[in-house]
Amino acid sequence: MTTRIFNALIGIWLFATAFMWPHAHLAQVVTIVAAVLTFVLSIMSMYIRGARHLNAVVAVFLFLSALTLPALTRATCWNNAICAIAILIASLADSGPEGVRRERELYGRI
Repeated sequence: MTTRIFNALIGIWLFATAFMWPHAHLAQVVTIVAAVLTFVLSIMSMYIRGARHLNAVVAVFLFLSALTLPALTRATCWNNAICAIAILIASLADSGPEGVRRERELYGRI
């Protein structure tokens, strides 16, 4: 559960930084799309098994765009790259809907 919350928070952070720091136009669009997809897919991963894998694909796409698209500052490039790595690690560490059921059984919640 904590990995899904972590991914959702990273999605919110990416969305905020898309407007806080200067981005090239295409880099800003990619950051916004990746932020929204990360947030939505992290919530959907509680119910749909493949959503966490799609979140990993979004992370790879964000990382590659951070390396290839022109950036106005190094901070935006580093921010997107670090967030992409964090999203990838968290989405691969997520156990999916089975983990949510197991956590509920472990802690006695129905």
